[in-house]
Amino acid sequence: MYRFFLFLKRIGYVFLFIVIEVLAFRYYSDSSGYSQARMLSISNSLTGGVYSAFADVRQYFYLGSENKKLTEEVANLRGELAKYEEYGRFFPELKLPDSLAVYEYGTAKVVNNSINRAENFMILNKGINHGIRPNSAVVSDGAVAGYVMESNNKFSIAMSILNTKFKTSGKIKGDNNSSGSVFWDAKKYDEVVFSEVPKYADIKIGDTVVTTEFSSRFPEGINIGTVKSFELINGTYYEARVELLARMGALNNMVLIYYTDMDDKQELEDSYR
Repeated sequence: MYRFFLFLKRIGYVFLFIVIEVLAFRYYSDSSGYSQARMLSISNSLTGGVYSAFADVRQYFYLGSENKKLTEEVANLRGELAKYEEYGRFFPELKLPDSLAVYEYGTAKVVNNSINRAENFMILNKGINHGIRPNSAVVSDGAVAGYVMESNNKFSIAMSILNTKFKTSGKIKGDNNSSGSVFWDAKKYDEVVFSEVPKYADIKIGDTVVTTEFSSRFPEGINIGTVKSFELINGTYYEARVELLARMGALNNMVLIYYTDMDDKQELEDSYR
């Protein structure tokens, strides 16, 4: 017993140093959204393989539902393709203008995801080697889930829509006069706030909220969610609670969309600020 206490005395300072380092590391990682993102980015290389292995096991149990979704999506895409083929049959000279080809598409899997913090992030299993770029929109089942912040060679970290720093523009589907701001208030993991909607907008419970042309990250018309409730604030604008269409607690296969003209647009906007 004496030797045991002697051993503890010898390693006491080392143990205390380790405890202090762990606490300092924890304090730094929780100090801000940026530091959280940096720490998650660094850990990508160390833990990405482990997360991928667990993600593969988890995905195995969801193969049935995933295949059903893919089948439905293929059917919808074939229907859209048939329309263009029909147009091409009657108008063989019809060609899509190059200006429409401003988005690049890719896919990735979510290998780690959080929903219980004020600032949530997700880790994707693809990075620079796969052509993933920062500011790429992250879409799940046709609905907004977040956007890529940073990538290393093999993995990427994305800001979740469930992050108090996330913000984008939205509108009621089919109503271009209903634009407002979409953000998360950290109250529920399946709801966001749709605010600053003009009081003359025709807003109703059940309306679908989609992205607008004002966003540099998200193409216009991507689903965000459906209106659950709304109220008129100070008689000047509507504020609504919107139920997300992306299942944020069960993210798996994602579509990534990159706006190729983003830098040029941002440069022009910055020049007038």
